This record gives sequence, C-alpha cells and structure tokens, in this order.
Amino acid sequence: MKIKNIFISYSFSDKKKFESLHEKLKNNLKDNFEVKLYSFVFDENKSFSNNKEMMTKALNKIDKTDILIAEASYKKIGIGLEVGYAKALGKKIIYIHKNGTEISNTVEGVSDINIEYKNIEDLLKKINIFFSKK
Repeated sequence: MKIKNIFISYSFSDKKKFESLHEKLKNNLKDNFEVKLYSFVFDENKSFSNNKEMMTKALNKIDKTDILIAEASYKKIGIGLEVGYAKALGKKIIYIHKNGTEISNTVEGVSDINIEYKNIEDLLKKINIFFSKK
C-alpha cells in the first residue's frame, strides 16, 4: 500500500484552539494508517520574510499531498484558499468541523467528504472509518 501524504489545514489565528485536536488526530492517523502528515500551522515556525514566501511554501506542500484535511470550524480565508488550490489540483478534500459551528459553504461545496464531529473522540472514530475504506 502506498503511503498517503496528508496536508492538514488550520488557521494560524486559531492555532491554540486546535493544539489538542491536532496532536490526537496526528497520532491516531500515524498509528493506524500508512500516512505522512504535514500541517503548515503546526510544522512551520513562521520564519518567513514575507507573506508571499509563506503562501508559496504552503502551496508547494499542497502540490506534494494526496489528501487535504481542512479543519474549518471557524471560517478563514487562508483555509478556503488552500482548499480551492488543492481541489484545482485534483486532490481529495476532507472537510472537518465541530458540530454547531457555521458551515463554510465554499469548503463544503468542493469537499469530497464532510465530517461533522461532537468532540475529538467522535472525529477520530469517523476519520478512522474513512481511512479504513482506503
């Protein structure tokens, strides 16, 4: 089985809100499936000389990914841009968002899979079902 490269998209401004979720999601996917994970928000140290350099680096990483997981419980332009770019390249898009948050119509509209979750455990259960089918 080929290792899948996964890009997990979060907003820099919401990084603190997703630290625990990201750690558990990352560990779950690495422990249970043949995947290589990358999250621009959690794996970069913000050492960019300008915004163009930042976005070029993010988009280059998306070029090399198979699947983009977008955590878009809070609507953010950067996540939408990453999702749109990945979709234009033909990448599989998984849209995840917490139950009760406002749906991003654009992200949902281009996503292949939409996962609404109650808590981290619920998300892991649902994402495991998806990856088990691969």
